[in-house]
Amino acid sequence: MKFRFLSFTAVFITLFTVFSSCAQKKPAFGTQQFAQADRRIVIWTSCREFAQYIELFNATSQENRAILVYKENPALSLPPAKDELPPDLIVGSWLRSDTMHKSFCSLDYLFSHKQLFSSMFYENLLEAGKHHGGQFLIPVSFNLPAVIFDKNNDSFVTDNYMLTLEQLRKIGAEYNQKRQNGAFSRIGFAPLNDDSFLYLTAKLFNVNFELKKNNIIWNDQNLINAVSFLKNWIESENGSARIEEDFAFKYLFMPYYRQVLSGRTLFAATKSDSLFKIMHEQEIPIDYRWIVQNGKIFMDDSFVMMGVYKKSRNRTGASEFITWFCQADVQRQILERKESLRLETELFGIAGGFSAVRSVTEHILPIFYTPLLSNLPPAQMLEVPNKLPARWESYKSQVVEPYIRAEITAITPQAKPITEFEKEWRKKVFAD
Repeated sequence: MKFRFLSFTAVFITLFTVFSSCAQKKPAFGTQQFAQADRRIVIWTSCREFAQYIELFNATSQENRAILVYKENPALSLPPAKDELPPDLIVGSWLRSDTMHKSFCSLDYLFSHKQLFSSMFYENLLEAGKHHGGQFLIPVSFNLPAVIFDKNNDSFVTDNYMLTLEQLRKIGAEYNQKRQNGAFSRIGFAPLNDDSFLYLTAKLFNVNFELKKNNIIWNDQNLINAVSFLKNWIESENGSARIEEDFAFKYLFMPYYRQVLSGRTLFAATKSDSLFKIMHEQEIPIDYRWIVQNGKIFMDDSFVMMGVYKKSRNRTGASEFITWFCQADVQRQILERKESLRLETELFGIAGGFSAVRSVTEHILPIFYTPLLSNLPPAQMLEVPNKLPARWESYKSQVVEPYIRAEITAITPQAKPITEFEKEWRKKVFAD
């Protein structure tokens, strides 16, 4: 097994030295001003929907008041600037690296004091928040890959719940149709129409992009295999990369759900957050299947977690918010309130995804998103992403996806090594 490496040592912001204890520091004087500051819970998050949750929490909490500080990427905002209000609670993606771990308190006390129970959560999601056996992060939400199709074409789709890559390839080819001049009038599935699908294929081939000791590593042979599979699929079923790209440019320029409704294609790839947003907002005749490989459904990389900042000034309040938020009854209230007041309805579920609280996803979300009643994601099939760096979305979109596309569309055996994409990315992201 061969691995390639990308050093991130120089690109991470140096963290402040942190104490081994998470004990709160009390102010020297018991003035009213200090007392009010003690009750304040500062929440850094990239999830704007937390503004609703904070409003509901503040209406019920007698001891603490939470405030939201929006951070596009909280993991890149640590440590706080000298003149910045430090967080008590951090909610967002990319919080799992070994470097980030040093910024959080152990939350084992929430379970030992029976404020939370392990059985409340999806087991592997909760496990993802552990470091050396201790619970440092609590899972919040996640999304899953899916494909949609027009219900009028359901005769092509015999599986009622999920589809593999091979099934997508086979069924898509069956849907293909050509005119008398040999040009395609419809293509069942066009992998090159969606860069995120190219990356998903790499995940399904266990390329295993992962952050280890500030380096991104992956299985080079499995990446080669994924590219080879995609290239063979496109050339064998859809003529060539050029033909597929031309078809997509001509016919698949519209939103993904309109692509399948147009009849020009059978399948379009998407994620659960976008899928259920569309199905919730519009009455359109589409159905969906989860994308699965080797019995696994791979979660989107940016799943959300929360943790208490190690230098929190109100650890008690942050713990109270976590305990409150993770209750199924509270999340039901959140969904009911959002529905009745039409708040952030363009955001799916809890914090933009399936709730990490299993009973909420399995029993409460289907009440509000009825298409889930016929096809809930099986818990035993969910695969949690590896640890990835805070700038992963940028790296993925500017290195991994362009590399795969270039390899598929290359006329010569190799268009450009992935290391060249890495160098160009570093110049763009970390230029002075």
